[in-house]
Amino acid sequence: MPYTLTMGLIWFALAAMIGLVVGWVLRSAAAGRQVARGRKQVQKELASEIDDLRERATTLGRAAEERDRLQAELELLKEQHVALEGSPSGAASTGSDDAVSEGDEGPEEASATATPSLPDVALGSSVLGRRIVQDDLKAIVGIGPAIERLCHGVGIRTWWDLARAENDSLTSMLADAGPRFGRHDPSTWSEQAKRFAEGRWDEARTFEATIGEPQKR
Repeated sequence: MPYTLTMGLIWFALAAMIGLVVGWVLRSAAAGRQVARGRKQVQKELASEIDDLRERATTLGRAAEERDRLQAELELLKEQHVALEGSPSGAASTGSDDAVSEGDEGPEEASATATPSLPDVALGSSVLGRRIVQDDLKAIVGIGPAIERLCHGVGIRTWWDLARAENDSLTSMLADAGPRFGRHDPSTWSEQAKRFAEGRWDEARTFEATIGEPQKR
């Protein structure tokens, strides 16, 4: 009897241990599957967020490109507006109106003050063999970005402004800017600007072929 009871207790203990081990294994397997499912879900969410961020970055890049394009167009329109304001067209129109109202000028004088048309810069680009932009002072032989900024600083922004500028004023402007600019000779700039403003491209090409183009400042 005691032997039978002892063996029963031993088998019961073994069964309990086996049950505990099997239960632990099953729980571990279930926990592993839950962890794997959770990891997949997290990876899926991260992939979705990454795709969303990429799409936003692409959209922002396109928006930045569109912004830059619109800003460039705005700057071009501003330059054209300044060019139109700086051209002698407004003064010529006013003078013509005053002449008609006062009756002091005849038909020939009125036609002399008529509004000049803008030069064909596309034709100028073809004749001179380089890209020409309306009222770009750097198109003048001897004028570079630095001197163009000096001209803008004294109110010379268009070809007509430069055509009306006196050589003494230009020389003083360069001298005031320092020895780096004082050695430049502005004596031909006004005449060059007048050729550009009037669209006399063949004369401009002949001049450039004769004098050559020195280093610009």
